[in-house]
Amino acid sequence: MVKASLLARRIDFREVFAAAAADNSNAGGAARKAAAYNRNNINDSNHQPQKKSLSSSSSSPASASASSSAQIPLPPRSYSVFPQIELHLSWPELLHQGPGLQNLGNTCFLNSTLQCLAYTPPLAVYLIKRTHGKTCRQTAPCMLCELEKHVLRCFSGPRDSRAICPKTIVGRLKFIAKHLRVGRQEDAHEFLRYFVDSLQNSCLAGYGKLENDVKETTTIHQIFGGSLQSEVKCTVCKHSSLRRDPVLDVSLEIKHATTIEKALSLFTQSELLHGDNKYKCSSCKKLVNAHKRMTILQPPAVLVLHLKRFDFPFSSYGSKITKGIKYPLELNIQPFMYASKGPVNYSLYGVLVHAGHSCNSGHYYSYVKGPNGIWYCMNDTDVRQVSVSVVLSQSAYMLFYVAKTKDRTFKETASGAKPESSATATPGGGGSNRKNHAQGRSALLDLTRLYAEPATPTAAAARTTPAASAAA
Repeated sequence: MVKASLLARRIDFREVFAAAAADNSNAGGAARKAAAYNRNNINDSNHQPQKKSLSSSSSSPASASASSSAQIPLPPRSYSVFPQIELHLSWPELLHQGPGLQNLGNTCFLNSTLQCLAYTPPLAVYLIKRTHGKTCRQTAPCMLCELEKHVLRCFSGPRDSRAICPKTIVGRLKFIAKHLRVGRQEDAHEFLRYFVDSLQNSCLAGYGKLENDVKETTTIHQIFGGSLQSEVKCTVCKHSSLRRDPVLDVSLEIKHATTIEKALSLFTQSELLHGDNKYKCSSCKKLVNAHKRMTILQPPAVLVLHLKRFDFPFSSYGSKITKGIKYPLELNIQPFMYASKGPVNYSLYGVLVHAGHSCNSGHYYSYVKGPNGIWYCMNDTDVRQVSVSVVLSQSAYMLFYVAKTKDRTFKETASGAKPESSATATPGGGGSNRKNHAQGRSALLDLTRLYAEPATPTAAAARTTPAASAAA
């Protein structure tokens, strides 16, 4: 099975997610020059293929020859085609949790993945605003439009609403990936990778041929996208070759790890290329021993970590690594970055679990952190509140982290918006519960008004609107 991986960004989050409009207006020329430099001067065909099971959604390899302290020159992102969106790294409104999802026959892999995506703050807020649906250029079935309708249904119904039937997305599995079959158990991580790729294709629809650096400015890449830097250093002449890989998640080996931090350390540790795997140095012009190391160059807004519990190809039984891997609520990835001026912190909001012995069997379910700050177990139609200790004791298959900042969103704070309240609903909270319930009702009213907004006339105007879908 094809497996894909991904990760991140070096610049401080304040600079990444709150770039001023004035900076963007001057970025076009610099971006074109930097992109031209990358294409013309950073090509090293001798760079060894990666050996960490890493692949990117829109791979645009750029290699560089430099000293060991050098870094790939990153072109400033130019949002000349796709607009820079306002990333909400936390929920702007206090909403109640959404409902469960009906299992349509071995679709737990899809249900658990959709729940984690629906509770991804920057993605959910973007979809609730119906920004994509109003301007969609897709003529074929659009998976981003379908996800938009799904998220609207999740958060527009009453607190005790019945489980949602995701039949539209299930019915388009072949559109997401030709080899996926309704009624057959699939791997949740593989589905996530193909589904995110389909969301990316929805963003690119109608734009014709674009440069890879432009493709990395879509909404999906702004939320999930980052990059890794691979450095190969010759042991003879000390010449270094650098390569940048855009990624959308990270797959981690866990055979020799007991914690996520250890797995990340193993992912970024240096390895020796020798014997049959010697490196052909472009400076020495011969095969030599070399040290290779992968580090995080650009951290993403949303960091998805995939724990490699299955061996490929799968066997019926005994192919799963079942040991527990400890993971924190707050994760600092600074030690695993190429360079960083300070801590790069993330907050856990989703845990996807696989119960069983094989990827082709068993059951998937997930734990998500609701907009009210409370954790819930989402097991198909069953939704129940759980404690943090229960969440942290799971045998996780995928972990979902969102970047932490002092402010909810930089643009919002700059415009004078009030910071997010620290109050959260707790069982038996008395007045706090009543206050949160009132805030939730107000938020739902705002969402109702949002759904009622007339869509901007587009080529997709004839399709069913999200509001109509939510009411169905």
